[in-house]
Amino acid sequence: MKRRQFLARTSTAISLPILLNGLPLKAFDGPVLNKLFGADVPSDRVLVLIQLNGGNDGLNTVIPLDQYSQYIAARPNIAIPEAKALKIADTTGLHPAMTGIQTLWNEKKVNIVQGVSYPNPNQSHFRSTDIVMSASDSDVNVSTGWLGRYLNGVFPNYPEGYPNASVPDPVAIQMSAVVTMTLIGLEQQSMGIALQDPESFYQLVNGTTATDDDLPSAMYARENVLFVREVQMKSLQYSEVIKAAADKATNIETYPSGNRLADQLKVVARLIAGGLQTRVYLVQHGGFDTHSGQVDQTDTTTGSHATLLSQVSSAVTAFQRDIEQLGAADRVVSMTFSEFGRRVSANLSLGTDHGTAAPMFIFGAPVQDGIIGTTPNLRDLDKDNLKMQFDFRQVYASVLEQWFGADPLVVREVLFGDFSTVRVIRQGATGVDDDALSGTAFTISSVAPNPVRGEAKFSYSLQTTQHVQLSVFDNLGFHVATVLNQECTAGTYSTPFNTSSLPSGTYVAQFKIGNERRTQSFVVLR
Repeated sequence: MKRRQFLARTSTAISLPILLNGLPLKAFDGPVLNKLFGADVPSDRVLVLIQLNGGNDGLNTVIPLDQYSQYIAARPNIAIPEAKALKIADTTGLHPAMTGIQTLWNEKKVNIVQGVSYPNPNQSHFRSTDIVMSASDSDVNVSTGWLGRYLNGVFPNYPEGYPNASVPDPVAIQMSAVVTMTLIGLEQQSMGIALQDPESFYQLVNGTTATDDDLPSAMYARENVLFVREVQMKSLQYSEVIKAAADKATNIETYPSGNRLADQLKVVARLIAGGLQTRVYLVQHGGFDTHSGQVDQTDTTTGSHATLLSQVSSAVTAFQRDIEQLGAADRVVSMTFSEFGRRVSANLSLGTDHGTAAPMFIFGAPVQDGIIGTTPNLRDLDKDNLKMQFDFRQVYASVLEQWFGADPLVVREVLFGDFSTVRVIRQGATGVDDDALSGTAFTISSVAPNPVRGEAKFSYSLQTTQHVQLSVFDNLGFHVATVLNQECTAGTYSTPFNTSSLPSGTYVAQFKIGNERRTQSFVVLR
């Protein structure tokens, strides 16, 4: 039995196929699939995922200056002094260690999405990491990853038949010992390869071997480690193309030393500039589980969290400068994610405990700069946790549609539901415009506000007189309400819908106008 068959048959988690209009992927021919998955979008477009392991404290990362009195009252022993915050807007500042990201912000290369979480959040590191990697609901166990499912549609039957003449390069690369769930495909296969660490990469491209000065002294342990290293290098079927790409480019920017994230991004920049047609890179930076010692007692702008944010800021800035000088900036977008944020109140150990919502950062020249959402409302908390403003899957959907050119139908199946998008990529950077979904007879705009507490507005425009039916369904597909069912003349409309009787969760607004249907998802918060 093949390994992936064994995993698929023995896994207790759900592995769901992608169905488009109820049909499996194999029912569609190549050109149709290419169009739906955005494979006809320039294939040199790259997404770099930066995982902040441990749960980053969003409130000390993106500081709510417009609610500073509530902020300092909740965490007097760890709060960043208002005068030290790096101001990027009247309402918002960055941690003083993030000077590089402030510079990128001033250059309009940073997008910040505030209050990112998901309904019924789980505050276990392991479970929450699974959720954000799989893009599942919090009560559903899924054994595939959101990018793995998407890439599986772009590259059907992978890894069988790969590499080949048309796809000679790795589909995705993760800088770690193993590929994590994010890149697991529909048949439990890895849609990417793992480069053990930057040192292994340089040994590969320079044709050298490990120094072996870190080997255990016990004879059998030593032999086993040597064997594993040998197999690892020999089994890397993409080693030749990786080395060829690395040989074509040399890093121009000087990266900070002693910074593991910078070491990883340095490799990524070199491979991108060397022409490797890899779609996705995943790098990791750990240490964000700051239960204690998050700040120094005598100076809250220093400490472990300041060190981590400084490393992220300097690494991302060096990477951006490098790809700019290497001529690749227009085709690279980077995005941070973490399993959760931290609680609003500090603990007595100069730290913060597991929380919920936190900001996500998106970097790059193609990015629509600015802040999406508002500063967190510190007067309206849920058990000392920030309330969600955006579901993390809204950000994923936005990247898939706006950067990779995926059809909303594909995104709906990849993410197991409808998630309204937000503008994270400049409209000029792609041919995709998702601010409005257009049919031949009508156009609908995003539900506003989203999330909604109270009244939502559904906006749409008609080119001709049409019969309009507007219905709301919950995330299980049950009908909740018929908002509108009547004939409307040509024009622009905004229809209110009171959500006060609905429990918190994700809902879908379905427009049926003439023979066409369109949907928009929105989140209700109590």
